[in-house]
Amino acid sequence: MSTTYIALAIAVLSIPASSVVAQAQTSKCAALAEAKRSTYGFRPSQLSAAEQGSKTVAMDRFWNLAKAAGPDGFACIRAMIAEEKTDKYFLFDAASLLVTFDTSGASDAAIVDALSRTDLDDVDPAGFIDVALQVSKRHADIGPAAHNYLNAPKVTAYLPRHAGYQIDRTRGAILLYGRMPADLVDKYLAAELASASGEARDTAAIVWSLNMTEASFKGLAALGDMSGFAEDAREQVRAVRRYARVAVTRPAKYSRAQILEKIAKWPEFPVDPKESDALDNAFYAMLTEADLSTVRDARRRLITGVSNEAIDAYSEASRMLMNLINVLDAYKQYRVH
Repeated sequence: MSTTYIALAIAVLSIPASSVVAQAQTSKCAALAEAKRSTYGFRPSQLSAAEQGSKTVAMDRFWNLAKAAGPDGFACIRAMIAEEKTDKYFLFDAASLLVTFDTSGASDAAIVDALSRTDLDDVDPAGFIDVALQVSKRHADIGPAAHNYLNAPKVTAYLPRHAGYQIDRTRGAILLYGRMPADLVDKYLAAELASASGEARDTAAIVWSLNMTEASFKGLAALGDMSGFAEDAREQVRAVRRYARVAVTRPAKYSRAQILEKIAKWPEFPVDPKESDALDNAFYAMLTEADLSTVRDARRRLITGVSNEAIDAYSEASRMLMNLINVLDAYKQYRVH
């Protein structure tokens, strides 16, 4: 073996592995950057049907390229999101790509950042909510995304798979904020009451009233007569703050432990219709103030996706929570008797 060959072999072996990895990642990023440049930079609302079809094909190629690049490709997409300043449709599509392919959680913060800067005029609001809910289920803080939704000019959507069910601003906000931990709901919606948008303020008041924590009751009580809010917001807040007697039969058929066991299984809780009244009564008769946070946390799990079923389940759990608060006369210092 010649000394020249030996020297060349030593030189190759001396290249750090990290450098090789970095070069490979740079190559993948370069390919993705070129694909992004040739694919995006448009607003779907300004394209013809034929142009939209062509762009769909190009976006599919971009997605396939990112998927093939694996974790390195996802890291490149995260960097593109951080650097993007103007292409707000790319932000949403990149978020959708990452939430689909990267289930590790490594991209969740980037997904929320992208959603927080997406222009909802150019995306399906139901799709936007769906992406946010997927990362929320992985414990990401979706507050910035929910803020964008709440304050966007137009957010009404219809669900073809659910008989055209309408997701208006309030229902969409219930899905987004209803999936969050109760303390984050208090934090974000208290701030939204100062929004420049009257519709956002009204929606924030309505959805915050459903949180039913001590902080939400205290904050809503501080609003006084709510003269700056729409009538539907004022009435919703009044209804939640107003004490109402709930009839309870004792002894209950089920124990506290049995009721908590059933709550722990939400959203899996098939109930025999013949037992629904007995279960409802035991919920009020056996649970205590210490269980209110358990009920609120279980209620979050009922937001399983963007559907009328999720809205209905959340509303039913909210009804039960409201009745329980009335039975316990909890937070009485912030409510009207």
